[in-house]
Amino acid sequence: MIGGDVETQQVANRLRQLAAEHSVPGAQLAVHRAGAELSVATGVARCGSPEPVTRATAFALGSVTKAFTATLIAHLVSVGELDLDDPVGEYLAEFEGAAERAISSITLRNLLSHTAGLVADHELDDVDEASLARYSASVAATDPLHEPGSCFSYSNSGYNILGRIIETVTDLKWQAALEELLLRPLGIEPLFPGRPGSAARALAACHVVRPGQRTARPVGLFLPPSWAPASGLAASAEDLIAFARLHLGTHPGSDALLGAAQRAEMSARVPAADAFGMADGWGSGLALYASAEGDWLGHDGTVDGGTAHLRFHPRSGTAVALTTNSTTGTLLWAAVVDLLREDGLPVGDYRPQVPDPAVAVADPGQLVGTYRNGDTHFAVRRQDDGQGLRLSDGTGLVAELTLRRHLIFTARRLDADEASYTGRFVTDPATGQATLLQLGGRSARRVAAA
Repeated sequence: MIGGDVETQQVANRLRQLAAEHSVPGAQLAVHRAGAELSVATGVARCGSPEPVTRATAFALGSVTKAFTATLIAHLVSVGELDLDDPVGEYLAEFEGAAERAISSITLRNLLSHTAGLVADHELDDVDEASLARYSASVAATDPLHEPGSCFSYSNSGYNILGRIIETVTDLKWQAALEELLLRPLGIEPLFPGRPGSAARALAACHVVRPGQRTARPVGLFLPPSWAPASGLAASAEDLIAFARLHLGTHPGSDALLGAAQRAEMSARVPAADAFGMADGWGSGLALYASAEGDWLGHDGTVDGGTAHLRFHPRSGTAVALTTNSTTGTLLWAAVVDLLREDGLPVGDYRPQVPDPAVAVADPGQLVGTYRNGDTHFAVRRQDDGQGLRLSDGTGLVAELTLRRHLIFTARRLDADEASYTGRFVTDPATGQATLLQLGGRSARRVAAA
């Protein structure tokens, strides 16, 4: 698919068609393969505005930011500033008071692989608080969901702590350290949405598409400053390809930024990191997506009204990136992956084997209740028919659950049009009652029955 202007135009036309089919106002697709690159953009940065999406337009990356934060940690390891097996307290004074508690045993490797047991989303009372030191002190006062290093539970909080570690080691704010040590050397113009003075390039607006509708509506981007290391970067698909080439070792100066040992460390599967519902495995900072040609690496990101997707394949030196400005970007990504596979580019993507058909649970009441992960509460309730189940979290998310064998389920959102999530209930063998809800890689413990 990479061979000249004709192929580029064909891909641009197909991306435009797929974006229209999925009500995505604007998107970028970039591919690096066999030493050649293809990059196309389509649509508008904001509905109702004539400003087009260009190849340079920045999109909110959401959780793809984590891959950048993890890479900066790996860089600091390569220059001898950090050790992945050191406990967090070795670097953060905020954790000194936790010496007698389980949280004190959390290591940098645990944080990178989401096996630390920290809650997914920890919020401060003041959502405008920008101090990562105060954020870290607040997290240090919490208790882990499970024994550190024992299992996987996706955590934004853990990556914000990694951002604080970066600050203490470099004596720079996380944004400044990322810009100076990683982004500028890669030729990426930094953009941190919401940060004062961070408006040097155009930023695509976010949009939501309601189920059954084809109209995208602009929405604001919710991003507390203290969550920046987990989700606070904006960039283009071409920027993501430059970042992927660093991990492939083909970007100029790659070895100076990230040595081969650190690249291997980030991509090696962590045994305890069973990322059910998100990926086929997890390394020290990157998700793993299985394929017949060997694992693809990368990360997905979603924000309130946008998505970003990055994949790269070390064995072939191939990289693919898609950015969108709509909740339906997850559906567009699946369509793009199918298109690329048809064209001979077997992009790795996580599509769990969901048991089929749907099954009825003898007693849905064993699953009904409230499940908690830090400040996040999932409520599982019966549908009006008394048989089906519905899930909500108090932020506007409402999803219909379809149960499969082994208490695996698919969750279809009713408040926004996007790809379904895959999750599962974990029960106590002695009682048969659900004790854990796993959704999108996050684990929540049942704290109350209905």
